[in-house]
Amino acid sequence: MPLGFPDKRPRYQIVAEALFDDIRRGTFPVGGHLPTEAQICERFAVSRHTVREALRSLANVGVVSSQHGIGTQVTSDHIQERYVQSFASISDLWQYVKDTRRECLALSDVVASDARIALPGDPGAPWRMLEGLRYMSGKPEPVAWTQVFLLPRYGDVFDEAGNDAGNEVLIYALVERRHHIVTRRVRQTITATMIEGATAALLKVEPGSCGLSVLREYVGEGDEVYEVTWSVHPAERYSYSMEVVLAQAPP
Repeated sequence: MPLGFPDKRPRYQIVAEALFDDIRRGTFPVGGHLPTEAQICERFAVSRHTVREALRSLANVGVVSSQHGIGTQVTSDHIQERYVQSFASISDLWQYVKDTRRECLALSDVVASDARIALPGDPGAPWRMLEGLRYMSGKPEPVAWTQVFLLPRYGDVFDEAGNDAGNEVLIYALVERRHHIVTRRVRQTITATMIEGATAALLKVEPGSCGLSVLREYVGEGDEVYEVTWSVHPAERYSYSMEVVLAQAPP
């Protein structure tokens, strides 16, 4: 600590950075294991909770992998770059657009029953679909493959979504702006998935690679789902973070 000033970083971050320095120096080589949680607690004089947060931070950047009964294995001596998305409210989705750019691959008309995901309502109902990729700035590999489905009466916004200005705005916001509707809520489902076939080729990963599937339904007035967005993210390029703030209990 320079000049004797106290270190303001969280304790788990200090522990994580010290362990990562050990990994880079080869003290804990790739393929080997970190000390036990109890040993790390003793070394840094911290709680087990702090150690677990430190290990979780290292796992989030692809440096270690923990498995019950085996311990924490070192999987890499360098941090793997990935997009970390924090989401606490609908407004937080804007950060995703600021951090990434959209590349449109195709526009088409589909019937709900022909979609690869279950769309709400009548299976024979028509939808407009945009297929695209999302890229982090300056990175050649996509961070996500996406299909966006809109009710046909809102499908005209895809014309705007394909230009540079529209690329910087979320589809739901374009619908709100052009058609003067209000989004009441967003339903989200996150599942693990295997990336196969053409999707794997577009994302430049091996078929059968692990990924994260994020399905969002945008609900307007009258409880109508007007947009469905399905994104598939390669596991090593994407991390999803959420913080829940609890109301303080009354005294």
